[in-house]
Amino acid sequence: TGWHNIPLRAWLAERTGLAVLLANDANAAALGEWRYGAGQGCRHFVYVTVSTGIGGGVIADGRLLLGHRGMAGEVGHMVVDRSGPRCNCGAQGCWEAVASGTALAREASAAQAMTASSLLHRWAQDRPLTAREVVDAARQGDALARQLVHDEGAWLGIGMAGLLHLYAPERIAVGGGLSNALDLFLPQI
Repeated sequence: TGWHNIPLRAWLAERTGLAVLLANDANAAALGEWRYGAGQGCRHFVYVTVSTGIGGGVIADGRLLLGHRGMAGEVGHMVVDRSGPRCNCGAQGCWEAVASGTALAREASAAQAMTASSLLHRWAQDRPLTAREVVDAARQGDALARQLVHDEGAWLGIGMAGLLHLYAPERIAVGGGLSNALDLFLPQI
């Protein structure tokens, strides 16, 4: 509330004396990685952020792909499992709904109840688990957590294969909170 018709860009430019552009966070991250990070030297690059949701930004022919109304690159909303869970966007089986940190935590919270020997079961204590706890338990060798991480990697791989076919990038970079566990997901990706 209170953020309607606010000329934020002009306000920031006036106060800082700098040129200001406003962008979606994943698009801004894609531009930053393309210009200064993992995408340097690429004309075709995709950045994916895997955190509470899944977002992305696409560089095609050396330009940020925006599409109609700036909605291009919303990669988390590709449907990868039409019988999967409902996504916050209203669609069913979006990549975000099956492979985000929120999805991993949801799966862990449901699975731990059936596996009393798991660290996740002990840690849950009648509360939802976090994706970070799943990763921590997997790093400690917990069988349930390792299976959940295996499945997460497979879902990430399905989505990334789709990105390869859609955008034919030279490189895909992954960021966001779950990127800290990329080493665990890579075998399935």
